[in-house]
Amino acid sequence: MRLVTDDPAFRKPDAEARAVTAVPDAQPDTLGDLEFLEHRWGDAYVIGAEGPEYTALRRDGRGARLTAPDRNGLADKIGADYNADRVSRDVP
Repeated sequence: MRLVTDDPAFRKPDAEARAVTAVPDAQPDTLGDLEFLEHRWGDAYVIGAEGPEYTALRRDGRGARLTAPDRNGLADKIGADYNADRVSRDVP
């Protein structure tokens, strides 16, 4: 089961709102997932998706490419990487 949230904290200002629903066996909302990760970590990591995997690279060029099969898995890996060695939020 996949939850789709309408929480404005995880949307960019110009993003379209979605209703809160639980959809069994739904296809991943890749764009929504990327938007969530970008909102939370985009100033420190380059966020993307390649095939079925979500990816993140530190903007400071240090560390390895992080991958996970889902949004929460990548968010956990980014959080662990960031806590182990903080990324400057001022890197272009």
